Amino acid sequence: MIEEHDHIIFQFPYYWYHSPALLKKWLDEVLTHGWAYWSKSGFKFGGKKVALAISLGLKEEHLQHGTVFKYTLEELTRPFEALFDYIKADYQPFFAYYGMTFEPSQEWIERSVPLYLDFLERFNSKIDDVNVA
Repeated sequence: MIEEHDHIIFQFPYYWYHSPALLKKWLDEVLTHGWAYWSKSGFKFGGKKVALAISLGLKEEHLQHGTVFKYTLEELTRPFEALFDYIKADYQPFFAYYGMTFEPSQEWIERSVPLYLDFLERFNSKIDDVNVA
């Protein structure tokens, strides 16, 4: 399926500074030498537009320098950026839905839907600048 699509979004909950174990397992099993990188038949992700859509328990202000968590989400997701760069994918900025453990209000949920739809629209457009929401 990856070879048949040019736009790929990995959507998952982000917890304990990682993606779910099954996503890591999928990456390990699919992104193999000779298919995802190296060799003449490799780099099947090459040029494909890739982004992350992440839900987090923490609020956005928790993931800042000077807080107990020390790092921004951009910094914490750099391994994904490095991975997709290594396999020559066109890595785009992520979408983040913060504050899931703080029982988001119905108002926030309703506000987030258009934000995510806008992210998807920009991701699928020819514009290469997909902003973080």
